Amino acid sequence: MPNTKSVGVAFSDPELTSGTTITGAVIDSTSKILSNIANGSTASQQGATIATTSNSDVFIIAPAAGTLTSAVFSGVDALATSDTNYITFSITNLGLTGSGSAVMLAATDANTTKATGGTALTANAARTLTLNGTAANLVVAAGDRLRIRAAATGTLANTVTFPVYRVNFTVV
Repeated sequence: MPNTKSVGVAFSDPELTSGTTITGAVIDSTSKILSNIANGSTASQQGATIATTSNSDVFIIAPAAGTLTSAVFSGVDALATSDTNYITFSITNLGLTGSGSAVMLAATDANTTKATGGTALTANAARTLTLNGTAANLVVAAGDRLRIRAAATGTLANTVTFPVYRVNFTVV
């Protein structure tokens, strides 16, 4: 391509404007990661204090279509393990209409504060929750409403204040 710029300008990229067609371009996974093309999305939400009894729910709207890749919890207060008084964490994809029921976290003791199979909560520390092993349960559409629940069984030793949940997605 001949240089059409004034003297002293050796090279200039062609300007791309709306409607410009690029042919023969390939964007592979490496190019996408090294570019500014979004390949992931994160949503965080602070909830109300987790009570010593009952359910404490937080809702997040999926920012884009994709797949849940991780879920993280953190609260200001520590909570010891117990097999009778514990929290069970869950995430349910309620879908766009609120009627969905896809279980996004593994329904195992790993997502509890049980002494047998669970983990205590450490004050101000991030805790990664275990995802459901069924890939289809991790898929979200843009705008899906996700209910994150901390369900207290028995009576917890204390409340957990300023709970924050972060969910990470790959974008399709």
